[in-house]
Amino acid sequence: MINNMANDEGLVDEFERLENQKREIEEKEIELKKKIIELAKKKNTETLFGNNKRCLIKEYEKIIYPEDKTQMITMLKEKGLWNEFSMINYSRFGSKARKKELDEELINLIKKEKAFFVVLKDID
Repeated sequence: MINNMANDEGLVDEFERLENQKREIEEKEIELKKKIIELAKKKNTETLFGNNKRCLIKEYEKIIYPEDKTQMITMLKEKGLWNEFSMINYSRFGSKARKKELDEELINLIKKEKAFFVVLKDID
């Protein structure tokens, strides 16, 4: 049933249309990035070239922290590291975890998974 009470001059409908398009584009972008990563792996390269741009594909280790950080915070305090991480700097913590510069018990609280940066650059 059509609502005859619309008073938005079509703005809400336009916003809805754009939100739907954005979601579709984001889904397509995710799938395209997956295909780019697979092709780069298959070709054993970190750079793929299009006609106008080159695409850099760089693998890195993404740090995933536990949702409940209570145990991690307690351990940081016990190990005298709380001041260094009291306002957890996830970037610095992740860097030290990747380099295994933290106590093994702390490292065991996080998960690591492979992730990729996918960046377009102008062809020089």
